[in-house]
Amino acid sequence: MVKNQFPKNLQRALSDNKMSQDRLAKHLNTTQQTISRWVTGINEPDFGTLLEICILHDETPNSLLGFDETNI
Repeated sequence: MVKNQFPKNLQRALSDNKMSQDRLAKHLNTTQQTISRWVTGINEPDFGTLLEICILHDETPNSLLGFDETNI
């Protein structure tokens, strides 16, 4: 079973880009509480929102979700 890596990778992307949860929420037209739920692993964004996060942070869906070529 593959462990969900999205919360950790989202937190890393935020940190690498010096972006707060509040700022990401504003970019995505959502709330900081929603971002917090993603970072803590309570919820996950829908696919369209995941793609917006990827574009904003210059990431791939695979990198944010924790998949790489060796895992596939």
